[in-house]
Amino acid sequence: MALLFIAATIAAIAARRKRDRCLKYFNHEPVMILMQSGKWLWGNFIAYPKAMELVFQHPGKDVNGLRKSSYVLYTPEVDGIKKILQPPPAAGTKEYERWKKEIKRVAHPSLLRRFRRWLWNVFNTLRDAVSQSLGMIIGSMKKATPMGKVSGADKRAGEIGNTLLGTVPNSYEPVLEKYLSKQVVVEMLEDGEVVEFAGLLQEYSDKFLLLRNVAYQPGIDIGTELPERFDIIFPRSNTLVRHCVVA
Repeated sequence: MALLFIAATIAAIAARRKRDRCLKYFNHEPVMILMQSGKWLWGNFIAYPKAMELVFQHPGKDVNGLRKSSYVLYTPEVDGIKKILQPPPAAGTKEYERWKKEIKRVAHPSLLRRFRRWLWNVFNTLRDAVSQSLGMIIGSMKKATPMGKVSGADKRAGEIGNTLLGTVPNSYEPVLEKYLSKQVVVEMLEDGEVVEFAGLLQEYSDKFLLLRNVAYQPGIDIGTELPERFDIIFPRSNTLVRHCVVA
């Protein structure tokens, strides 16, 4: 029983900490979000397992005299996102120099980062085997411990194991793995037309693509001068990687 409780606690904590592996790169950073409706939202981005929050930097009063400090997007609304933009730090600052170094690290990953990526991919390939192994271990525990006397313990333990496995990203796609850390061109359907964007592919998940250093002009006035390039997250529902670019 104690082991089941500990496993359930770990599973609950893991589920609460789970974040999309593209969205986590923008966490607690200023972003601009373009919705499918054409509406723009901007603020400091916070990612949650099933929601997003934008915290406004300088909230003003609305027509009702309310000073709203945040905006929350829930799962159905997240599906209506067209793209998420993160502007780079201002040129000439220490943050900008760190940003440029980060871009270089993404384009030229170290052996350690490559090995860690390979290890995750191996785990994802063997995910079903790991799940079955957990089931066998739990079955053995039922026979050797008082857990076997608890009604539904095996079913609950199986659910806990699946939850723990589910916190590990498993959207492995060979062609996208091949294009990671390379300049690519993605195609996006906008207003019935195919539009191309070129950038450095850093990450992908089952829902999003993360491209770095993308040339883009938002065409919106937010009170400050906007850069010519952004790091952009594209939803995979209407965006795909089409080409790899060579120098």
